[in-house]
Amino acid sequence: MAAAPSTLIGRLRRNRRVRALGRRVKTAAALLRWTLRAVSGLVTAGGFAGKRRLLVIYDFASQPFSIGDILVIQEASLVLREVAGLGRVDLAFVYDPSSPVVPDPAFSAIHSENFLWHLTTVLQAAQVNPHLGSLFLFDSHRRLEEFASENLDMYEVWPPLPQYASREYLYYRVFNEVLFDYFQREKALPRLESRAPARAWAKAFLEQHVGSDIAVTVQLRRNPANPKRDSDYGSWIGFFQLCRGHYPVKFLIICAQHEVDPRLRGCSNVVVAKDHCTSVEQDLALIDAAAIHMGASSGPGTIAVFSGKPYCVFNTDLLVDYYRGCTREGNRFNLFFSKPTQSFLFGREDQDLIALEFERMWKAIESPHSNDRSGPITA
Repeated sequence: MAAAPSTLIGRLRRNRRVRALGRRVKTAAALLRWTLRAVSGLVTAGGFAGKRRLLVIYDFASQPFSIGDILVIQEASLVLREVAGLGRVDLAFVYDPSSPVVPDPAFSAIHSENFLWHLTTVLQAAQVNPHLGSLFLFDSHRRLEEFASENLDMYEVWPPLPQYASREYLYYRVFNEVLFDYFQREKALPRLESRAPARAWAKAFLEQHVGSDIAVTVQLRRNPANPKRDSDYGSWIGFFQLCRGHYPVKFLIICAQHEVDPRLRGCSNVVVAKDHCTSVEQDLALIDAAAIHMGASSGPGTIAVFSGKPYCVFNTDLLVDYYRGCTREGNRFNLFFSKPTQSFLFGREDQDLIALEFERMWKAIESPHSNDRSGPITA
């Protein structure tokens, strides 16, 4: 009779449902710790001691399959790790194989069969973080939650549990809370930049293809599925021709292979990056290394937004009322941390407008005090 209790316990342990329930209880308890830590720590600077890591979760069930959005989250991670006094940033992507992306016409071509095929493109944006440690990919929210809950001694986890569980779109929370609050205190933001190997590659590329000229990246866009933000190629080509012999500049065209217009190759002051088989990470490194960035409102240009360089994004569709502390004058929109030479413009570009905006930015880099753009983003 004395052996009966242990036999019963053994049976219970072997029961799959009981084991699963036990795991759920442990996970729920650990997720509660996740919430309590987030509330008590990340709200104040220096809330955590030591060099633990920041685990940033990017959930494709709530966040877009987008290079630009991933770069925004990367910038948030730079702020969060600094505020909390953490070390490396580990990035965890999670998706549901049965419904891998948010329902949006822009991602309609991505489905369960080809998700991993497309994933390699946006994963390259994960490399743009000088403090990147590990990179994880989970095909199950439960497995991610178990991983996070079992490693809370190693990690601070972001986003907080309420935002993760409700599948909140995090973009505006990043701008209006994480970045805004930090900027109000520090009057600067950490600079988002490529890692050292990508920067070295970009430096060598510019030495070979730009030489003694000034590198200016231009992002062009041509998307039949969403033509509203497409570039006016004729205006850009006319502008490049206008600049020949007047500015010591090489314009580096950043776009997908199918967006390359053959007329671009007829401009002696233009280098088409895709003619050199650049990857997304290399395109981002070129934008990072250039003196000026111009062009379409599209994901890769986000790295310029979190830099000190002059930039002008044309035909933007940003929703002004959704951003704290920003300004709009006429067709010009500036983020709360932007300099006067860092603008988003509403409305389609034409050759005269491109030339006018380029001249504004050119004057800024001609200043003898504007050569170093490698520091933090300051007010």
